[in-house]
Amino acid sequence: MTAAAIAVAPLFAAPPAAAQSFSQFYGFGDSTIDSGWYRNAAPLSDNATFNADFPAAVAAGGGKATTNPGQSSSEMLAGKFGLTAAPANTPGGTNYATGDTRNNQVNTPATGGLQGAVPTATQIGNYLAASGGAAAPNALYLISSGGNDVLYAENQLAAANRAAYVTTAGSDLVGAIVRLRNAGANFIVVPNQPQSFGAGDLKSLRALYNDTVWNGLAANGVNFIPADINAVYTAIFANPASFGFQFVSNTGTGPACTQPAGITSGWATLCSPTSPISTLVSPDAAQTHLFADNIHLTTAGQQIVADYEYSLVVAPSQISFLPEAQVQARRAIVNTILTQIPLSQGTRGAHGFNAWISGDLSSLKMSNAAGFPDDPGMPAAATAGLDYALTPHWIGGAAFSFGTTKQSYSTTGHFRQDDYALSLYAAYRSEPLWLNAIATAGAMHFDVNRDVTIGRTLQPNSGSTSGSNYSAAIEAGYDFTLGALRSGPLAGMTLQRVRVGAFSESGSFTSLSFGDQTRNSAVGEIGYQASYDAGWVKPFARVGWDHEFASGERWVSASLTTIAAPSYSMPAVQLGQDWGTITAGASVGVAKSSRVVVAFASEFARKSATTYGVQLGVNTAY
Repeated sequence: MTAAAIAVAPLFAAPPAAAQSFSQFYGFGDSTIDSGWYRNAAPLSDNATFNADFPAAVAAGGGKATTNPGQSSSEMLAGKFGLTAAPANTPGGTNYATGDTRNNQVNTPATGGLQGAVPTATQIGNYLAASGGAAAPNALYLISSGGNDVLYAENQLAAANRAAYVTTAGSDLVGAIVRLRNAGANFIVVPNQPQSFGAGDLKSLRALYNDTVWNGLAANGVNFIPADINAVYTAIFANPASFGFQFVSNTGTGPACTQPAGITSGWATLCSPTSPISTLVSPDAAQTHLFADNIHLTTAGQQIVADYEYSLVVAPSQISFLPEAQVQARRAIVNTILTQIPLSQGTRGAHGFNAWISGDLSSLKMSNAAGFPDDPGMPAAATAGLDYALTPHWIGGAAFSFGTTKQSYSTTGHFRQDDYALSLYAAYRSEPLWLNAIATAGAMHFDVNRDVTIGRTLQPNSGSTSGSNYSAAIEAGYDFTLGALRSGPLAGMTLQRVRVGAFSESGSFTSLSFGDQTRNSAVGEIGYQASYDAGWVKPFARVGWDHEFASGERWVSASLTTIAAPSYSMPAVQLGQDWGTITAGASVGVAKSSRVVVAFASEFARKSATTYGVQLGVNTAY
């Protein structure tokens, strides 16, 4: 990839709207993702034996280029999001991929390809024609193509003509993908060819093809997810046993499917446990062999590819939880200070000072879209403060807070957040009016362990970064007094600006780099509160309805660490914009100048977020 393309790729604007879940799956390409096209459109090969054997193989459960009845990687990837990838020539099918296809050239038996293989560019055109020219904006698109173009160049063309053909084939695919993007597609996965493997010119031709496609897409401003399949192969070959493979060769005893007489390549479509044409070499071959034939992957190999591509799709969303956790942590600090202010106002010592300390333990679960990992955790924080009675109506104070949480991804892995914050606050009360104001500045540190399940392995990825959070909160109300009962309406606003720095992971071929994030929050609240002064015990409660005025749509960028490739962006998690809050508790006098406070706080009716917790503190007047 050229340095210029890498440099400008992160500058491309993200699509205008963020998706919370994928509406559909669409596949375009060749046999690497074909989910059974030829079961409904028998191929015509230059090999008469293949043509004669195909119907019987399909009747026995064959028809896909893997260890049938195992799924293709496209079916597995779609299934992770609750979607299907049935062939487009079946009712409701959305996978247009056809085995043996080239990017823009029509095969014939004379050229060594399957007649009936629909070129990938034509597949995309057929989809757009069927959809009225508009691509589904919230669909997931997988485009895996080009391998047959490279093989055609290697096997059918003179050496002097190969590079030009491969370059043209790559450019043809770029043009088709640009057309798809222009029609509205936002989420497009584009794997590369395994450029580190192959004899003859295959390595150099695959590298040329990969550069042509990825550079071309970047130059046209296409936001796509580059999947480094080459890195997947490299990792498997480096340690096959860890993936459960005993055989990783595509020759000799390596393939999981027996090779039929008279067929020299790509016989996995004829293979199944009961096929009279090609069967498994052992009952567990679909899991212990990497290759089904001399080209295609077994069920276990398909699973590894699907797992890897899935990890690329969801990783930015996982990292987007970092600033969201900090927004929730800061709201907890503000709530703690707001709980302590009435205690300081109600009990003043001879010198006008109040010192207090409070601890907070919460449960925070942030949910994601279908198929994306959730993020549950248990935040804990401690805050200590000191304030002074400036006048009979005003107090001013400062507080220091430390918080920590370990938020676990619902798949595997977690991140740890430690934050420190300094708050300055002021409060005014002149019956029946009151006003509270809080300004806070804080710093965070994050340790991220984003483990990724790939096949039977768990690939470790670790990284760390820091961030900042500047916030301001103001709240005002009016109290009605009836004997010992005080109650009244309130309204407030809390503003936050959270920044999380860029960082790179290390540990495995699934490691990524992530760009910096900014999360703005502007939460308005209206509510009602009440308290009752029973002397030694003072119960209180407040309910409110909050609304997030800042846009929840933001994007997180990621980059591969295994190969030079354009950055890509995916939507951050979106939490609900409206929710209710409730706080209930009591302060208890434990000495003439000290009160202990216990409070329960919870948010409710918020989409994709559930949080509740308990505060325990003591406030002493001096």
